[in-house]
Amino acid sequence: MSAQSFAEMRMEPRWQLKSTVSVFIQGNKECIGLLVNWSENGLMLSGYQPLKLGEKLSIELVDIIKDKGRRSAPCEVEVVWSQELTPSLFGNGCRIISGSDMLDVMMKDYRHDS
Repeated sequence: MSAQSFAEMRMEPRWQLKSTVSVFIQGNKECIGLLVNWSENGLMLSGYQPLKLGEKLSIELVDIIKDKGRRSAPCEVEVVWSQELTPSLFGNGCRIISGSDMLDVMMKDYRHDS
């Protein structure tokens, strides 16, 4: 799928990340991929497996802050699209259903880093 097609699927502007943010399933700590970009209401994740359309996931975003350690933000998302990017990598678009105070803090930091 072309970059133009991804842009057309977006409901609002997205911001790119300048650091690595890992995405885990809450509870079993299974890593499902990395956060690619984000908007006020959605996230794009990349991973080795496609996520199921309509699936609701409780996830945890985890990043490492230089000299401050690790921080983690829980949130619940719904998968709204999934697309093969390469033969071994999938992009997954998710709508944020509910967040957390730490998610707000992390997203604000990412926006200011852009």
